[in-house]
Amino acid sequence: MGQTVEVPREFFRKFARAAKALDELHDSFEDFLISQNPALLRELRRARREHLAGKTRPFSEFLEELSRSKRRTPRRNRSS
Repeated sequence: MGQTVEVPREFFRKFARAAKALDELHDSFEDFLISQNPALLRELRRARREHLAGKTRPFSEFLEELSRSKRRTPRRNRSS
């Protein structure tokens, strides 16, 4: 079976800090990319307005519609 490896506590802490920093960098970069996409910003603003206006529906209804649309969509042949 496998072996147990002991990792020094300080090494683990440094690794955890580095992982957190990379996660924060990823989030910031994603925010930057979104801010540079005018079409996406317009769509997000429109969706927010609709949400605030109460134009919502149950999630189960959305899933049913999504399921129906997937059944109607023919699959493409990816071998070409």
